[in-house]
Amino acid sequence: TKDPLLPVKIIKIQGINNSDKKQIEERLNQFKGKSIILVNRNQMREVIHNLKFVKGLKLKKVYPDMIKLTIIEYKPIGIFINKNKKFLITDVGKEIENYQTNKFNALPKVYGKGAKKNFHTFYKSLEDMNFSIELIERFNYFEINRWDLILKGGKIVKLPRENYENSLKKFLSIYEKENFSNFKVFDFRIKGQLILR
Repeated sequence: TKDPLLPVKIIKIQGINNSDKKQIEERLNQFKGKSIILVNRNQMREVIHNLKFVKGLKLKKVYPDMIKLTIIEYKPIGIFINKNKKFLITDVGKEIENYQTNKFNALPKVYGKGAKKNFHTFYKSLEDMNFSIELIERFNYFEINRWDLILKGGKIVKLPRENYENSLKKFLSIYEKENFSNFKVFDFRIKGQLILR
């Protein structure tokens, strides 16, 4: 067979934060030497789509011989802990097991039966109201569809089952104020009330 027209010589990969770059490079090496004209995004995605953090990719051909790939990754947002099992939960609710532990130690921990199913939605509503996720050390979920937030520094926010957004807004408006700094527990579970301890 004759040599392909404009063979791919360089595959440049960017956008990797958590994926295994070496593993991606090894899988994509099969495209080197193939005609740059014939290589497409779907073929490349097919080869790496089942890797842990890979959500998708963007492809740019730089003629005559280079392909630039931008890897789009899932974003880990918490570590779900159930008995002795741990896995990452991503921004779209995907679970990732067997990850490098140390790298994600700063992520908030998520506990509670049923938490896994509800965490992604709850997290999204926190983001939408600009709640500083960095403040949170752990999320505790209760099967009655209720969350407690344990903040770094020990403060506990007990949220109601419904309209917890209002409670969070109220908490954000008061928790840094001088006269609230001594309280550890902010209990919003009873409608229309805030109990401080």
